[in-house]
Amino acid sequence: MSERAKYWQRLVGAWQRSGLSQAAFCRQQGLSPVTFSSWRHRITSPAAAVPKARRFVEVALARGERDAYEVTLRCGRTVRVPAGFQADDLARLIAAVESC
Repeated sequence: MSERAKYWQRLVGAWQRSGLSQAAFCRQQGLSPVTFSSWRHRITSPAAAVPKARRFVEVALARGERDAYEVTLRCGRTVRVPAGFQADDLARLIAAVESC
């Protein structure tokens, strides 16, 4: 987890313990409510616990081919790989694609 994510995780935890509304907490801390809400969603969503490279939406055989796979990511990008492509190579490929 990045230092930035750890920072926001601490803030979200402090807000949860504070008993304040999100708006009041943000005013008190001098935070943008929109930014806080975005990070709160990232930190508390179930997908936050899943490594980024493993968040697949759909895996299907490519149309017309039996020796390839298409992987459609949440972001809408599609990665097409031949059958037998190594899982760790695929994970690195997906991480690279999602970093763009």
